[in-house]
Amino acid sequence: MAEWYTATSDEAQQRLVGAWPDAPIENLEVCGFLLETARVQVLAYAPETGMLAGAVELALVQFGLADRLADVLVLLDADPTDPPINYVYAQLQQATNLWNAGRVSGGGDAGVEQFTFTPRPLDKTIKQIIRPVHGGPRVR
Repeated sequence: MAEWYTATSDEAQQRLVGAWPDAPIENLEVCGFLLETARVQVLAYAPETGMLAGAVELALVQFGLADRLADVLVLLDADPTDPPINYVYAQLQQATNLWNAGRVSGGGDAGVEQFTFTPRPLDKTIKQIIRPVHGGPRVR
């Protein structure tokens, strides 16, 4: 299943650069700070039942199958403490936002040709990745 991004080994760094080519791996300490801070922020915003077991349990409860959680986790070959894929993706996006926020000059310039932007940590797009808005039941 999904694993949090880190920069703690060569393999983890290769995985990170594969997903985020501009990751600041030339300074592993800063890169680690960004990834860990992003992970903490994602978990702080996530619902309490955010780990895989909690998400699966919520789905099973909806169908009256809460007692089948262990069976489903075995079928998924999943560790119940693995983070959901959307949390890992949100961590990557948040780390990117944090890195970009730190690179903006005092005048607000970032990039080329005077392109400017203001990154917003844990912006609404990342919040939607962590806590998707679900519509009501479908009526046929």
